[in-house]
Amino acid sequence: MTEMLIRQAVAAWRDWMIGESLPLWGCAGFDEQRGSYIERLSFDGKPLAELPRRSMVQARQIYVFSHAALLGWRVEGRDQALTAAHNLIARYWAADGAPGWVSSIHPDGAVADGKRDFYVQAFALYGLAWAYRLSPAPAFLGAASKTLAYLDRQFATPSGGYYSVLPGEADRRDQNPHMHLFEAMLAWHEATGEARFLARAGELYTMLAALFFQPARSILPEYFDGNWTPKPSETGSICQPGHHYEWSWLLRAYARNAGKADEPIGRALKAFADRHGYDRLGLIVDELRDDGSVNKASRRSWPHTEAIKAEVAAFESGDPTAGERAARIIATLRSHYLGRPVAGGWIDHIDADGKPLVADMPASTLYHVFLALAEAHRVWGGAAEASK
Repeated sequence: MTEMLIRQAVAAWRDWMIGESLPLWGCAGFDEQRGSYIERLSFDGKPLAELPRRSMVQARQIYVFSHAALLGWRVEGRDQALTAAHNLIARYWAADGAPGWVSSIHPDGAVADGKRDFYVQAFALYGLAWAYRLSPAPAFLGAASKTLAYLDRQFATPSGGYYSVLPGEADRRDQNPHMHLFEAMLAWHEATGEARFLARAGELYTMLAALFFQPARSILPEYFDGNWTPKPSETGSICQPGHHYEWSWLLRAYARNAGKADEPIGRALKAFADRHGYDRLGLIVDELRDDGSVNKASRRSWPHTEAIKAEVAAFESGDPTAGERAARIIATLRSHYLGRPVAGGWIDHIDADGKPLVADMPASTLYHVFLALAEAHRVWGGAAEASK
């Protein structure tokens, strides 16, 4: 019965994605004239076409529509994804004459925000990995190599890892962009089989184990000082259950790629988030403190998608009860966030009382929703029709 429930939940979610969400974001969410993805849609599904377009959003949507094409869920999105990937390189790399990916440009191509952000560099790598998987153009691999060389040259810090933004701040380090670089290196390894990408992922794993993860509390702080010590103020106690879940899934993917045993850090991070991250309504809060108390009671959609991925990892690690939990989280995600206020859209962020904290639909959410569905479908989608 449990297996039937999760397979039915995944099948229904997949039908929504293919029938409603991908068509919305592949049509209203894509600017055919400029060959780029729209940053946001209004609550009635109209493109907010004049907003600056972040490189991070372009990369995330390139991932989604590349993966969807590979799965056969939206084959007509293939050319869009590849066009957007080539335009990402042409318009965002060194757009102001200096190396690196700029943060955003206006629809006409003028630079809106030239800041060099590590998070942005990591997502450019991730999106291009999936474009390369869809169509192995040398330009995609060349841009990845150029980006990694740029990170090593400009972002590397004396204490290890990378600055969060340039110019580098001596007393600021963030774990989150390192996590997304880890994700990008795994994606490039899967796309190419090249050992150099897995080796970089291994270096980031070593940082996680030695610096990011705090074993005494089983948490992953968000913010560190220049020596990779959690910030001494209250800021250093903040952790996000969504990132605990995301790392848990990524560590399982790393073990699979590297041929290693599953990492106990992933289980510890998930266990902390499971114990403390859910509120009385079964929604995952945005932030906790290291003692498990709630720091920010609002709830984004994406931590729920990451919790689903963490249950995928738990299932693949031998936990037979993970499917039941995943089905419950899928139901929560769909009942509180997805399919509103238009059929293929979402309310991305709600407060502690369930009221929307956003006035439109960010395109950036689709990366989280699609990837969680793709992972759930990979392990529970094979016999969905037979289970209906």
